[in-house]
Formats: sequence, structure tokens, C-alpha cells
Amino acid sequence: MNFISRLFSKSPADLLAKGDRYMESDSFFDARTCYEDGLRSCSRADTDGDLKAVFSGRIDTANIRLAERNLDEALFAHSHGDIDKAIDHLQLVKTLTSDPALCEKADGLILSYSQPENDDARPPALSSCASCAGSSAGECSDSHNQDEALPLLEYYELLIQQLPDDQCQRYSSLGEDFAHAYITASRDEHKEALAAFENCFDTLPHDIYWYEKGKVLHRLGNDPEAEKCLRKALELNSTNSLAWLTLTLVLLENHRFKDALAATETMVAEQIMPEQALLLRADIFEATGDHEGAVNLYVELLQTPFARAAAEKLYGILLETGRQGDAAAVFKKYLNKSCH
Repeated sequence: MNFISRLFSKSPADLLAKGDRYMESDSFFDARTCYEDGLRSCSRADTDGDLKAVFSGRIDTANIRLAERNLDEALFAHSHGDIDKAIDHLQLVKTLTSDPALCEKADGLILSYSQPENDDARPPALSSCASCAGSSAGECSDSHNQDEALPLLEYYELLIQQLPDDQCQRYSSLGEDFAHAYITASRDEHKEALAAFENCFDTLPHDIYWYEKGKVLHRLGNDPEAEKCLRKALELNSTNSLAWLTLTLVLLENHRFKDALAATETMVAEQIMPEQALLLRADIFEATGDHEGAVNLYVELLQTPFARAAAEKLYGILLETGRQGDAAAVFKKYLNKSCH
């Protein structure tokens, strides 16, 4: 499983906050895995059941977002005549969530995409695990097992769909050796991933090499070297949005709030994932006690596609600061709709 937070967070609250940041940046796979670790952490610490329920709800939400993304990918594949790939995406929807509306839509599309002359039921392309549909931690051996039936390059394509559009296009043409290295890193096989990326050095854009190396070093807990790699990536390509985002997370997780703020300012000024940068900036304001600054940024983001993520954060901080009336208004307008 692929995420940064496992090695740096000790408390369920830390894991929850980091998972929320991944959700804000549309890294739903990383967010889900972070929430799963938080749920396990609650179990080990015998934490209050309310927090366990929060983690379970967040896991469901992350799975729904992943399922929605796979529905979009199915429609795209079908529009380009790749029926088998479209059905693979739709089968994956059904392993991710038990949401009735999404599953019904997936089933309907599978039926409509099937060849009319073929009356035999199509065997599912992916293994399905009923307990994974609810996706509570510990019920399955690994969250990526259902994807392993796919050929390497197809599985890689699923993984990179969560990247920003500009980076997804770059990653889609990097070849099978890089795909293998990327998948290895996603499974937290850190040493093997570093060696695999090293073997790809001559064939990669070097900013991607340094970014991926820095990301793995971060997971290994070597933040000083990770930061060097990320800054090297940005020296080579100052528009690499993934390097900026990960560098900001590294700085934030190490409580280097001034440096993290400077990174978000550059991202906003250069229009590099500006809305995600504003969400991170609001997180920094909140972490440093500037509640009013955080509230103002969350309110600003209510007019963007990140409205729900901002509203969830805004609702929490308004409750924390005793502004129950404002919190109720935010909940009614932005959050009073079930995600499930």
C-alpha cells in the first residue's frame, strides 16, 4: 500500500489529518490507506469508538471517490472503443464500494457494453472480495490484491489516474520498467523501488526520477535526503506539481510551517495546483493557531471545485471555536448530503 503518513504519524488524529490532506489533493488511494492505518491505530490504542466511526466513514468516502473515478475511466475507455478495459474499470467499481447507486450504474454499463451475441456471463476480470466492498481495515490481506489480476501496464494506468492531469500524461509514456518501479513503490517495497528507479535513470525525465526517489525516501523516514531530492526535482522542473505538493507535505509534517507556507505561496503564484495549495495553507494556519486565517481561506474555497473538502474543514474549525450557528449554516448548505 502506498502512502506517506504511516511512518510519520503516531496518533489516530495525525493519521486522520494526513488522510484528509490526501483527499483534498484528490489522492484517494493514499487517503484510504492512511485512514485504514488510523483505524488500526484506534484498535491498538483502544481509542474512543466515535473516532473509529469517523475513520470508517472516511474509508467509505475514499472508496466512493475511487469508484467514481473508475466509472469515468470506463466511459473514457468505451468512447475510445476499448470495451474490455471499460468493463475492467466497472468491475473494479464493484470491488471498491457497495454503494447501491454506483453498483447499479456499473452493472448497467457492464450489461450495455457486453456483446449482444455473447449470452455467456463474462467472468469478472478482477477478483472480488465482499469484505473489501465495505473496506474496513484488516478484513482483506492487502487493498491492492484485487488489482493484481490485471497486466502490469493496465494496473499502472489505474494507479496513475489519481495524478494531476499534466503529470498523468507524462507518466503514461514512461515505459514498462518505470511502471514496474512505480508499482513496487506503491506497495511499500522501498529498497526494491529505489533500485528500480535507479535502473530507469537514463530513460526518465530527471525531475520525475528525483521526485520519485524523494517520495520513497520520505516513506523510509529520511526526510533530509527526501527534501534534497524534491528540491532537485524542482530545480530541474519548477512546474512539477507533484514535487511541490510532496515537498509541502514533508515540511508540514516536520512542523516547518514557515517553509511550508513559502512553498504554498509559490504554488499559488505560479498557478501550480493553487486550490490544493490554499487548502494546505489553511491547514498550516489551523495548526499554528491562526483560526481566523484558516476560516477565511476555507470560505474562499467554497466557491471552487474543492468546496466540499473546504466545508468539512470549515465545519470542524467553526465547532472547535464555538461558532455553532455558522457551523450549522455550513453543514446545511454544503454537507447535508449523503456521500453513500
